[in-house]
Amino acid sequence: MEEFNAIEINQNGQILYLFSMSAKRIYDKFSVSRRVEDKEKGYQRSFSSSRLKQIANYLNKDSGFLPNSILVNIDNDKYKFENDKLYLKLDEESIGFIIDGQHRVGGANLADNDILLPVVATVRLNEVEQAKLFIKINKNQKGVPVSLYLDLLNITEGEIVDFDGHDVTAERRAIEIAKRLNEDEESPMYDKVRMTGEAGKGISLSEFVNLLKPLVEPKKGSFMSLGFEDQYKIFNIYLKAIKAVFLEQWEDSTTLLLKTVGFGAVIKSCYDIFTLVIQKHKKFTTETCIDVISKISELKFDTDTMSGGGIKAQDAAKVVLLSRLRAALRDDEDFSFEIGE
Repeated sequence: MEEFNAIEINQNGQILYLFSMSAKRIYDKFSVSRRVEDKEKGYQRSFSSSRLKQIANYLNKDSGFLPNSILVNIDNDKYKFENDKLYLKLDEESIGFIIDGQHRVGGANLADNDILLPVVATVRLNEVEQAKLFIKINKNQKGVPVSLYLDLLNITEGEIVDFDGHDVTAERRAIEIAKRLNEDEESPMYDKVRMTGEAGKGISLSEFVNLLKPLVEPKKGSFMSLGFEDQYKIFNIYLKAIKAVFLEQWEDSTTLLLKTVGFGAVIKSCYDIFTLVIQKHKKFTTETCIDVISKISELKFDTDTMSGGGIKAQDAAKVVLLSRLRAALRDDEDFSFEIGE
């Protein structure tokens, strides 16, 4: 164990240790993401790279200093405190979790010089308590993504066994659907949901959840009459069909299909297209869904067809998608019917 001069204080029953440690050692020995094991990827996926660089430049060029303390939690079996000395097991790969100060640690790690940072350490906090404290401190901080909070809900609020329970919110249902689609290797959305809000290809968890919530709301959602597992199957089948019909655009990152406007239009059109498929085929499968959606296979998910940004642009793109599909289906004999007196 390595020795550090430290002060022990008790705040309302919570033991805290105050000490200093070099930025690069904090970076090496404390985790920043429960989901991403690789330290560098954890920073890249969870936090703003531009802010990290700004901090590094500030330390390099302006003889800057960072007086605010870094808040960490030290795992129970990785420390001991005796006679004003804190002993840490630094031969371990990770000895705890950074609760607050991730940007400062990441930026200081990129700086030329290895500076000492003040540290406040909690101990004996379990995973749930750490996650709740992380959310409480970071929720309104710039650069910490909403997706990261959503991804922590299973920890802070507990795992859900029955998603058909009356007390399960639309948000929790939507999070579970997005996670399953992202983790299932057979899913069209496999590894395309950015679970911690990192920049890059695909859809952020928070964006996906916001699109799904109106559809799975248990009291007034479009699919409220269906059980959770059937809801999940519908989204999986629907997105498989979308991918199959628009495969070239799905795999082309320059199109809007897997970006805010295009993907928003696709998800917001889901219930309407579901009803059209049921009306024509009386069953909802990947094959029957492809049959209907293929009527607009020439639709382009680009700025010429779907311009603008945000929710209004998604709604406008939905109108384009559905109006073209309904127009294409008017001459389909399977949709013909008589209106009586």
